[in-house]
Amino acid sequence: MSRYVRTIRFKIVVTLSVCLTLMTIIGLSGMTWLSRLGSNMSAIYATNVFSLALEGLGFLVVVGMSIYLLRAISNPHDEVDISECKYLQHRMALLDRAVNLSHEAIYVIDEQLTFIYVNDAACRLLGYSRDELLGMTPFDIDPDITPEMMMEMKGGSADGMQTIFETRHRASDGRIFPVEISSSQFELSGAKFSTCMVRDITDRKQAQEALYKREQEFRTLVENSPDTIARYDRNCRRVYVNPRMVSALGGDMARILGTTPVQFPGGDTAPEYENVLRQVFDQGVERDFELHWQQDDAEFCSHIRVTPEFDRAGCVAHVLSVGRDITEIDQYRQKIRHHAFFDSLTGLPNRELFSDRIAKTIADTTRHGIRFGVMLLDLDNFKEVNDTLGHGAGDRLLCEAAARMQDCVSVYCTVARLGGDEFAVLLPDARTVDELGNTARKIMDEFARQFVVGGRELFVTVSIGIALYPDDSNEGDVLYRYADSAMYRAKRLGRNNFQFYTRELTEHSQERMEIGSALRGAQKNGELVLYYQPQVELASGRVTGAEALIRWVRSGHGMMMPDQFIRIAEDSGLIVDIGQWVLRTACATVAQWNSTQEIPLRMAVNLSTRQFIRNDLAGSLRCILAETGCKAEWLELEITESLLLEDSHEVNAMLSELRGMGLSISIDDFGTGYSALSYLHRFPVGQVKIDRSFVKDISERREKRELVKAILSIAGALHLESVAEGVETSEQANFLVTQGCQLAQGYLFGKPMPRETFDVLLASGRSHLAGAST
Repeated sequence: MSRYVRTIRFKIVVTLSVCLTLMTIIGLSGMTWLSRLGSNMSAIYATNVFSLALEGLGFLVVVGMSIYLLRAISNPHDEVDISECKYLQHRMALLDRAVNLSHEAIYVIDEQLTFIYVNDAACRLLGYSRDELLGMTPFDIDPDITPEMMMEMKGGSADGMQTIFETRHRASDGRIFPVEISSSQFELSGAKFSTCMVRDITDRKQAQEALYKREQEFRTLVENSPDTIARYDRNCRRVYVNPRMVSALGGDMARILGTTPVQFPGGDTAPEYENVLRQVFDQGVERDFELHWQQDDAEFCSHIRVTPEFDRAGCVAHVLSVGRDITEIDQYRQKIRHHAFFDSLTGLPNRELFSDRIAKTIADTTRHGIRFGVMLLDLDNFKEVNDTLGHGAGDRLLCEAAARMQDCVSVYCTVARLGGDEFAVLLPDARTVDELGNTARKIMDEFARQFVVGGRELFVTVSIGIALYPDDSNEGDVLYRYADSAMYRAKRLGRNNFQFYTRELTEHSQERMEIGSALRGAQKNGELVLYYQPQVELASGRVTGAEALIRWVRSGHGMMMPDQFIRIAEDSGLIVDIGQWVLRTACATVAQWNSTQEIPLRMAVNLSTRQFIRNDLAGSLRCILAETGCKAEWLELEITESLLLEDSHEVNAMLSELRGMGLSISIDDFGTGYSALSYLHRFPVGQVKIDRSFVKDISERREKRELVKAILSIAGALHLESVAEGVETSEQANFLVTQGCQLAQGYLFGKPMPRETFDVLLASGRSHLAGAST
């Protein structure tokens, strides 16, 4: 074979190898660069521009070199010597090494569809050796390829043009996986070849599948969400709405998309909604708000969250609005608020709301320098209605009373129920004392009319206290307290009247508060003591016992009498503990006295109403009697008429239990209350005490003598023991004994004295004191 022939054959082989290698490099670099250049503009902006330019320049250089080498090698008129052949072999080995370093599988197919070249990556991808692959066809490794596809690959593209498509390959182990093939056709010495670069796209397919699945999930969520979802462009026009939004807006998609909230559906709340959208576009900050609207006479409420969506430049491109129907929650909140600030029975504002409105009125009036008034009202003797007719009747009475109060004031005033039978009125339009007085009289006149409850006529009066802003105070809490003080003064003055606050009421209230505070430590500090006033038999002057009377030796104030602190003790509840101490001390004292007496003495002790209504009074007395060694017949319990007038089963049961224990029950200050003589035979009472107010003037006033005679006559008829209080003269004692009074106490026989003095009296043997002359 001549040197020229060998040279030509070598050129053909080298040319084919160089074409393969260069087309591979061109394909690898060109496909990458062109695909990136052909992607969307956002990808270009996201890529380093300088790097992209270098890649493009490299691609052009490779193309140029390829053309140059092909022309040089394929020139039939050039002869190549042996040294040149070695040089070309070296270059071909270099290019082959470069192709095998590629991570992409590369193979060349001839016109018979046979692999005539494969790189190392192709062997790794398919699991075959190079020798196994050479001679195989695409049909051996591709389960999806068809002859039509192969014919299109062979002749469907111009020389050097690429065809990119996806198919599947089968590896030697039978595993089938998706691939992307970039195929380029070229012609050499009249023969056609195809160069294919193959990429395993399993990961990409899985990512696409996951992305598609996730997209479908999100679409399903959005399309089936009970929330309204809409996307708006910068002109506040809707570019997307979900089915729930379409339904909420009437179902006409054509009218919904491309329109603004103001354009459709419009309404009073649309400008507010659109204003929030514009704020989110301008500020780029998420907003939450509640939207209230009406439809078909029904009120609705939605919670709207408006979220900005940014483009790659960081500008707000769209706004996403998600709305949730919270109508039921809003209605529930309104109910909670109503319960929190309104009385459930009358529907009036409660104490909390009333205080809030006082505070707002003060804020308003401070700016304008005007006055207003606060009233506190309390229904007189309301408890009797509840006890007699039941709480249902009492509730109906309260509702009617509330309605009458509202009728007496303007719409600018606030009538509130503070609790129980206590009401309050805020009068922001009352500027003078006369106006407040006229309103109070109007209310009292309304209450003077009869109430009809449960078919029964009731007459209920009201006590009113009034405080004026800013004359009395410029603080809401203080105004309320001052009006309360004035109301209690109205009650002390006989009820059914109104009183304005005065400074003296505060001084009195402060004094009561100081006494109550000091009284809490009085028992612990040993400041409480008992004094004893002798009780004598009028006919003989014999001492039959004593009444235990409490005194308070207050530190820094001297001795305080019961009328100075007992009422405060009752109001504060301290009377229960104090009463227990009095009972225990008195029982211990009489037990010691009777240990030396031939004829036992009796000890009289006052019981407060609060003590009496305690369910454990009888049990407590049993313990005290056992602890002190006092016998039941030595103890006499004094109660007030008002307790018996309640005519309750509980009171009767308690009195019967005490009487069954051997204790004597006495009615203190008989005749001073709202007496109902019928209780004298219904309750187990053993003694009545004639109040000192009847005894005081019996020598000078005939009507007093007649009253005393009547009381003693009733007591005699019912076989009740009688005791006269406040006996100071022999004339009084003589009259009482002639009328049948059995016992007496007063200054004529002895003042209340400490135990030491009473002990001396008993030890001296003076068991008889001067009394009535016989």
